[in-house]
Amino acid sequence: MVNEVDNRPRYCHPARRTLKFFLDTTTLLTPGQVVGGSPPSILKLSRRGETTINKIISGGDVEYSALVRRMLNLNQLHPRPEPSAADPADKVTVITPVFGQRLHQHPADNGIHIIVVDDGSAPPVHDATIRLDRNCGPAAARNVALTSITTEFVAFVDADIDVGLDNTWLTTLLAHFDDPEVVAVAPRVRSRPQRGVIGYHEHHKGALDLGAQPAVVQPGTRVSYVPAAALICRAEALRAIGGFDEDLRTGEDVDLVWRLHDAGWTVRYDPSVEVQHEPRASFGEWWNQRVGYGYSSAALAERHGGERLSPLVTSPWSLAVIVAMAATKRPFVGVTVGLGLIGAASQQLRQRAPDLTDREARRIVIRGTQATAIALGRAIRRVWWPLLILLCPISRGARRLFAASAVFAVEPMVVVDDIAHGVGIWSGVIKHRRFGPVIPVLRRSRPQPASPTP
Repeated sequence: MVNEVDNRPRYCHPARRTLKFFLDTTTLLTPGQVVGGSPPSILKLSRRGETTINKIISGGDVEYSALVRRMLNLNQLHPRPEPSAADPADKVTVITPVFGQRLHQHPADNGIHIIVVDDGSAPPVHDATIRLDRNCGPAAARNVALTSITTEFVAFVDADIDVGLDNTWLTTLLAHFDDPEVVAVAPRVRSRPQRGVIGYHEHHKGALDLGAQPAVVQPGTRVSYVPAAALICRAEALRAIGGFDEDLRTGEDVDLVWRLHDAGWTVRYDPSVEVQHEPRASFGEWWNQRVGYGYSSAALAERHGGERLSPLVTSPWSLAVIVAMAATKRPFVGVTVGLGLIGAASQQLRQRAPDLTDREARRIVIRGTQATAIALGRAIRRVWWPLLILLCPISRGARRLFAASAVFAVEPMVVVDDIAHGVGIWSGVIKHRRFGPVIPVLRRSRPQPASPTP
């Protein structure tokens, strides 16, 4: 949400008055309201709002209204921008920090100005634009280059990222900036297919791959951050918040995105554009990378509070359903109690949204419970398994939760991935004495009613 005091820079070009949009896959339309999104919310509609929704469904152009803004922020709606035919060469500067080997070259004949920052490599990078005498980390390397650019936009592209042979990725993502509230846009980052266990895992479960669903990027939603491995931003807005935090060796991109969000800007994730990155060459390199990702959680908690880093954020209803099914000695009784809790949660939801049918309310509650079960399994594998191991000899429920968390991971490498991440989390928590990354957060049952719209 936009801050009460809006100090964001203003830009001379206005937003396009109309644009095409499409509904999120979670969006459910009922008479007079919209349900869904991330976080799940109920949005009341006026007759004018229903007309807007019908126009969106039919594929027509729609104005940026209060309703459209609200639905965008709730991930109930997404823009379908049309790529510009204009040459982005005068608009964008690409910044690539390099430490060691530069694996990919952005095509030199596409007219884009590229700044390669050698972050203290030995031997030096031969085609570097800027060289730092010592290794300062990617945040510092990007900041050094950021101070020298004159273009409106900056694209950060890591040395192991392949963006393709032309500027299509740029022209598609730049179209999102027709909306003056958008400050940064990220594509989907997928690992290049490789042989071997690590290559297969990275291609299908890569840490930088945030999935196939578009999203507005906000803490506590299905896409809570985007990596700076490939990211386009308004350069002036980045300078206004001081660029990347140079004290962070990892997690600096998460911190940047959250500070942009807190300043009232919109960050978007557009998986219709894909770039590829090279997976780590050895198990040791891959393990250290994952541990490093986890280690940054405590430092981020110092800056942004522990709730944003919590391993599990859920409603009491969803958690109660799972615990009832796992803790009861007789499976039939556990399922019965769980279904009863789902029914009670559905009735409570219908009291807040009377237009929902019983079936629709149950569907929403079940979907939330499924999401909690997935998050709970990941939390157990990453940070809570030492506690469950201690409880397993005396608790049947602990044994069931522990076993289920491993079984539902499906692949052994997912378990190894989570353990590596957890090693980093606990290392950071112990060093920084910030326990937010290992403490669950219970919130009011979702979905919550949003404000009525015009």
